[in-house]
Amino acid sequence: MRLPHAVPFSLRVLLCISVIPSAGMGCSRNRASPLGAQDAAPPSTDSAAGPLGQGASEPSPKSKWGQIAGVRYIEQMTGGARPEQPVPMIVVLHPMGGDPADLAPLFAHYRRRARLILPYGHPSGGLYIWYDSVRQDVAASLLTREVDRIVAALSALVIARPTLGKPLVTGFSQGGIMAFALCVIRPEAVAAAFPISGLLPTSLYPSAALRSLPRPAKLPPIVAFHGAADRAVPTLSARASIAELRRAGYSAELREYAAVEHDISPEEVDELLEQIGRTADDLVAALPASTP
Repeated sequence: MRLPHAVPFSLRVLLCISVIPSAGMGCSRNRASPLGAQDAAPPSTDSAAGPLGQGASEPSPKSKWGQIAGVRYIEQMTGGARPEQPVPMIVVLHPMGGDPADLAPLFAHYRRRARLILPYGHPSGGLYIWYDSVRQDVAASLLTREVDRIVAALSALVIARPTLGKPLVTGFSQGGIMAFALCVIRPEAVAAAFPISGLLPTSLYPSAALRSLPRPAKLPPIVAFHGAADRAVPTLSARASIAELRRAGYSAELREYAAVEHDISPEEVDELLEQIGRTADDLVAALPASTP
């Protein structure tokens, strides 16, 4: 189940992350538009997960636009699942200077039944960002604002769509950073996370901070994927993130890929899909027998 080489190549062109401070962890050098500004995004369709695709051109024949709790998203079914079927929800978070539709092809060979949700961040120069900062120690308050925004949308979607268990979350680059942040700021909201080429900002290092905060009985496990030659989001920073999460009581693992830079290799895609699939299978198996 290999993704064609053209997909990682398109990601590499789009997501030309730079370690230069002016560009930082994302290839967009444009300042973010004010929150709420209009851009080249799909028009609003609803605020309560109503009919999908209404009034918007679709990103692909199998995808639909939607909006809920103020967050726009793309919705796509996998494995032949029908929209009315109860299935696991997989949330895919785009990078800085990216578009959600660009990550949908990563799941072209995902054969299990699931509901993909690809949310939009904030418009910036024709593309999208989650926050306008390039610092590894981006302020915890900024991250918390975005995490709470995403969680509000996911909580509403889980109610509006037949969903098995809590959402599984992945994301690339800044989207991977957000996946890490979700597990620390709102660990009760997700079942597991699979960040790609991301890190946990040092402002969220949880081993000390979590001692005074309530947290669920079971923390979401994290399996991170990272190119060993990544200089944009340094591999050493990803290793430090995993070590910190383990100190805080998380089950956390880092898989590194030799000679891979800030990119997603075919091998990485294969292992990502398999890991998400196995976790989804375990999630469904653990549900009560009466669950549809």
